[in-house]
Amino acid sequence: MATYLKTAHEEQYSDGTKTLGVLINFDENESFKESFVYIFNHEKKMYIFFNTMIDMFDYILYGENKMKRAYMEEQEFDTFYDAKYIGGKFTEHLIWV
Repeated sequence: MATYLKTAHEEQYSDGTKTLGVLINFDENESFKESFVYIFNHEKKMYIFFNTMIDMFDYILYGENKMKRAYMEEQEFDTFYDAKYIGGKFTEHLIWV
């Protein structure tokens, strides 16, 4: 299955260190859709993906605890985002911790 990535929304911290956003993964007919919220750390050049906004808020407020999340370096993410399409679902390329 060929899927595509699109950023639905982004907001940057006022100090420019991080960006919060929503990423959508969908197929050509939009019969498949999934979304992730993420934090992009500009200094570390690292994305942290979450399945839910609550998990992201818990991470921001309380630090790395038990919430499900996946890390991906900017360079690797860019290969998916800039690709003509992704083979399969984006979540299949994430390693959840």
